[in-house]
Amino acid sequence: MGLPELVEKFLSKPLPNRMMSSASRAITRLVSGLLVGFVGGIATGAVAVVTMYGSLIRLVMTQSSSSPSINALINVFNSLNVLIAIGVGVTIMAALLQYLGFAELSKINSKYSPAKIGALLIPIGSITALPGLYLLINVMKELISTNQINSVPTLGIAQQQPATALIALIPSMILILVGGALSLVGLILLVIGYYRLGEDYGSDLIRIGAILYILAIIPYIGPPLSIAGFILMIIGLLQIRQRPANPPN
Repeated sequence: MGLPELVEKFLSKPLPNRMMSSASRAITRLVSGLLVGFVGGIATGAVAVVTMYGSLIRLVMTQSSSSPSINALINVFNSLNVLIAIGVGVTIMAALLQYLGFAELSKINSKYSPAKIGALLIPIGSITALPGLYLLINVMKELISTNQINSVPTLGIAQQQPATALIALIPSMILILVGGALSLVGLILLVIGYYRLGEDYGSDLIRIGAILYILAIIPYIGPPLSIAGFILMIIGLLQIRQRPANPPN
């Protein structure tokens, strides 16, 4: 075998292997991102239920007295602050892992570039909304702590001057709306990327899971369907990772 043949063999043979390795590595990152989001979301939700339930129980118990405890209500909002921070942290970690996965896939096929952008928009939206949520909670805390509460705690908010409360809430609402819009666009782009990946690999589990995943935006029935979508996509990705000989077309 001559030198030209050796050079041609050296240059051509590793390319499919690199592509297979790249696709497999990308899918592994996508699985990791989904698992972080799934496990972290379930754990955060469980902690939220336990924490908020305990805080609300203490609040109800203090209302049996002649004067409800403002501190008990403030503790509810403090718990919300911590849970929101944890939730945003989990969201950022999960999104960044999925960004790395779609960034790898976009090197193979540019049609995955929108999903890569979507994976970035989600943490950007979360970070944008975070100060708005904190500002909203702090305004609520201040409104409660500066009012004399004689019956139901929420009545203290209504006693405050409407114009003052509205002005204080405007910046927080703007940040929350902008952050929510960015995250929603990012989620849509991310779901489209998963659906295309399911099409390329012929995986019904990923396609169906992607459709269920986007239903998280629907109140009440959305979260359970989204959890089912998470599970289907994880299973589907694990299946196609075992056959990296079919990289994205």
